[in-house]
Amino acid sequence: MSGTALVTGGTSGIGRAIAEGLAESGFDVVVTGRQETWGAPGIDYVHVDHASASAPERVAAALADRRPLRALVNNVGRRHGARLGELERGSLEESFGLNTIGPIMLTQALLPLFDSGGGAIVNVTSRLARVGMPGVAGYAATKGALNSFTVAAAVELAPRGIRVNAIAPGMTKTPLIQEWLAEQPDADAAEAEVSGRIPLGALATPGDIAGAAVFLASPEARYITGVVLPVDGGYTAS
Repeated sequence: MSGTALVTGGTSGIGRAIAEGLAESGFDVVVTGRQETWGAPGIDYVHVDHASASAPERVAAALADRRPLRALVNNVGRRHGARLGELERGSLEESFGLNTIGPIMLTQALLPLFDSGGGAIVNVTSRLARVGMPGVAGYAATKGALNSFTVAAAVELAPRGIRVNAIAPGMTKTPLIQEWLAEQPDADAAEAEVSGRIPLGALATPGDIAGAAVFLASPEARYITGVVLPVDGGYTAS
């Protein structure tokens, strides 16, 4: 696959697995992150904080000489856990800014980098946009909005040959989840309890999520657009 692929928040966890999968598929991959410096073989890096309103323009400028853009993976985001009675407006606005408004504005800024050959946009949302759970209403709302944006953008950009899809991961053994497990009195028991709610009986790995994203960014998915694909071991189906 020729052309550039950008993965936001691609320095660890799901984002890094997606970036590595795209590189293996032949994309010229660039990732963004908040660290001053970062490096991985075959992957370039742009230091940017996507919480900043200027982030879309900065990323677009960094990619200006690397066109055509063939794939954009909007992966960066923040988890926002609070029950309804504890939600604070400022924190909720920060979550919408990073999880929803940021990807929308970045997509807008990067559209000129796609040429007549089209390409793919993959938004990383969450199973929690579809399945209710106490304490995540604010976070779920941000990801539900991103699902809706995915569907609307898919229709609008189809004439340009740009496909827009989303993946909705289930609980995945990222460094954040592994840290949470390590904090439990019995990490193995905690993982077994969580896994028991998943029909396939296990947490996802970052590679499991990456496989779906790489497929949706590839020519093999050329007739798929406007889809929100659960990658959750059957959790939402159950």
